[in-house]
Amino acid sequence: MRMFNEKKRWFPVGLFLSMRIAFKNLFRPAITIRYPHVRAHIPERARWALEIKYAKDGTHRCTACKICEKECPNYLIDIDVETSPDRSKTIKHWLYRRGGCMMCGLCVEVCPFDAIKMGHSYELAHSNPDLLEYDLLTDTPAYKRPRPAPRAVVKPEAGSSTKTAVTTEPASPVSSEAGVAIGQVQQKEAGNA
Repeated sequence: MRMFNEKKRWFPVGLFLSMRIAFKNLFRPAITIRYPHVRAHIPERARWALEIKYAKDGTHRCTACKICEKECPNYLIDIDVETSPDRSKTIKHWLYRRGGCMMCGLCVEVCPFDAIKMGHSYELAHSNPDLLEYDLLTDTPAYKRPRPAPRAVVKPEAGSSTKTAVTTEPASPVSSEAGVAIGQVQQKEAGNA
């Protein structure tokens, strides 16, 4: 006795549906490439292994701030920094373990000095696991950002005709329009009293 009201099919519909899919793909052109001889075109936005950015003169911009090390979700970046007594930093080792990297690009996004980038080399497989750890910078002085020049302060001359008001009151958090309106109300109250 059947629990559901089913029609008994004598014709194998599923078999012909699967044969239709097989024949459709049988006559479709190949979409694979012959990899070692033909290279795939990788788009510019593709993210692969981490690399250090170098300027045209061969210097890097890493200041050893370690923000990329803190933001890596898999903890694959280790930066060993030595600080000298004159407060200059030296990068002893900038270690990157590519074997566990998920190529998320968070380290590149948080770098405030644009010192690292995601590379475009997609041949990353190795049979030796020791080759999956890279020392990107070794015994290198950290980049020292040039400080901006101090701004010149313009002081009025003693004999000039322009008057400058010097206030000793601290700045109030009230906006300028609200301050004018409060001043007008206080003047009216002083006149009425």
